Amino acid sequence: MQVLLLAYEWPPITAAQALRWYYLANGLARRGVSVHVLCPDITSLPPYAVPNHPGITEHRVWPGPFIGLAQKLAGPPRTAASATQLDGQQAAPSWLMRAYKGVRYVLDRVLYPDVRTEWYPFARRRLAQLLRQHSFDAVISSHEPGVDLLLGLWAQKHSGVPWVVDLADPLCAPYAPRWRRRLDAWFEGLLLRRADKVILTTDALHDVLMQRHARLSVEKFATIAQGAPDEAAVVPGQNWALPGKLHIVFTGNFYEAFRNPTEFAKALHLLSSQDIVVTIAGDNTRFADLFKGVQNVRFLGRIDHFECLALQGSADILLNIGNSQNYQLPGKIYEYLVTGKTILHLRGSALDPTEGILRDVEPSYVVDNAHAPIAAALKNILECWQSGRLGISDSSIENLKALHGWSARAEALQRLLAGLVKH
Repeated sequence: MQVLLLAYEWPPITAAQALRWYYLANGLARRGVSVHVLCPDITSLPPYAVPNHPGITEHRVWPGPFIGLAQKLAGPPRTAASATQLDGQQAAPSWLMRAYKGVRYVLDRVLYPDVRTEWYPFARRRLAQLLRQHSFDAVISSHEPGVDLLLGLWAQKHSGVPWVVDLADPLCAPYAPRWRRRLDAWFEGLLLRRADKVILTTDALHDVLMQRHARLSVEKFATIAQGAPDEAAVVPGQNWALPGKLHIVFTGNFYEAFRNPTEFAKALHLLSSQDIVVTIAGDNTRFADLFKGVQNVRFLGRIDHFECLALQGSADILLNIGNSQNYQLPGKIYEYLVTGKTILHLRGSALDPTEGILRDVEPSYVVDNAHAPIAAALKNILECWQSGRLGISDSSIENLKALHGWSARAEALQRLLAGLVKH
């Protein structure tokens, strides 16, 4: 079997979709599938510490004038985290970075769905060549960004190859600009009708899309959730833990609208414990002021994915904040599950699906995202840690890996693709 993956977000990019397809594509390749990846040539980021399987062939294309120029100005790749960041003093953005973000903000509103659509004409030229040179059994579009969907629509129209859409995030999402939501709804309906198969990460999103768009076939949808590394890569890294202190780790990004750390920060202020250290990895500088006055809170900024896994392994407690929308689930919860560490989950809503996943994982704590119950949970966790009662058994970890590991997800994806080929 030979498949073509259209993935703007692909290593060395470390966004959620890049990580998802890094693991899925390598899982397919290990199972004998020949995977071709059409992706942008990103030179400003360091490569992943673990290379791709030999069965993956990358076709890198210039990302376009804005991102291309920005990469030249950025210079050679640099390590994301520094020693000063470990002291909680993450460097302020330079004037060049502020200018880049300002221009990108404007271009995101000029190009649909965002500035990454500038890649389309250059990627489409290479896409046409690949479709002529290879007999693909399926073309897969990874969303987001939306440019992958535009390319997939073109490929389906001009090649007739079965088209699979991996819709990890719906186009009509709460973080999308209000001005384009009507256009998003129309485009979402179009691609759902045109796609031969639509992969979702939660069953709840299936229900949302069926309600939004009439006359969709139930059989068109399949759920392949996010996953966890089957084996954590061993990479040299910083020892982030501090002796004699409960180490709480959060990896990922905070958001004002649906994954907000305000109540967690309030709980830390309320608890006022010197026995806790909090390490936060991700693009979260704008939330640092919430934690002013709390001892031992450190913002690392963005770090390499495999360093991020090592950071999770150094934790006593892994913090997860649920999304306010119940049809999306932060993918890192699966990474957390297989570490053997205690998880503190803050409910995003009354229908937060994370609680069901954690129900059989002991010990884990699920509380409302409000400072009083969070502070009470932290106090209880601190007492358990001091008495040595944190963690889960090795046998539980292996069971969770078998259930939620990326190998199981890749196997499900291979079966889905084989079904398309038979038709």
